[in-house]
Amino acid sequence: MSVLLNRLYSPWRKKRNPVPMTSDQITKLIAEIRASNLSYCGPPKLENIAEAALRVSNEGIRGIFIEAGVALGGSAILLGRMMPPTTKLHLYDVFSMIPPPSLNDGSDAHTRYDEIKNGVSTGLGGDKYYGYVENLESTVKQNLKRFNVNPEGENVSFHKGLFSDTLKPDGPIALAHVDCDWYDSVTDCIQRIGPHLSPGGIIIFDDYSSYSGCRRAVDEWLISDPQIEKIFLRRSIGLRRKSS
Repeated sequence: MSVLLNRLYSPWRKKRNPVPMTSDQITKLIAEIRASNLSYCGPPKLENIAEAALRVSNEGIRGIFIEAGVALGGSAILLGRMMPPTTKLHLYDVFSMIPPPSLNDGSDAHTRYDEIKNGVSTGLGGDKYYGYVENLESTVKQNLKRFNVNPEGENVSFHKGLFSDTLKPDGPIALAHVDCDWYDSVTDCIQRIGPHLSPGGIIIFDDYSSYSGCRRAVDEWLISDPQIEKIFLRRSIGLRRKSS
């Protein structure tokens, strides 16, 4: 358990909208998600998401939870289990093969995409790579159900398609997890999520330390918007809209 996670759970800290899980339950859930080969978010990425969910919930930050790039649903399970009962979770993905990178991305992205396109990418623990799974959306829904997140309930919504077509939030956002690798996709998320990020709201970019295109898009945003500040960089990067 990280220092920040323990601090956020300190008994003296006033919680405005506490998450419906204890610290030990969160730790156990993260371990179970990884043991089930449902998340590509290795340590400490799921822990980063948990810390962010605790922070926005404890501070009473208004808005929905968003995930852009769902894969097998591991981090969506974590968000769905940790979000306060009145919060809604919106999940965006093509639920099929990841779209290709563009000229805005570096050779790292194109090399990785060639592996995926040529059918040689391997999945977690020897499983099939998620991009090759037929009916991926149905698989994700089954995975959520296994972990007691109701994918058909009123608090969870699926949005299938390219972010440029589907990602159109119209209200405040408390927490967003962006896991979409390439420059153009990350830029789409920044442009569509950023204006709706509540004061104190957090957005996490999973691939900041993994792909140059993602890193470039995030760095450009940090330079251009003085209201956005970095709050952590531990493989994934967490940004926060300043409260004042």
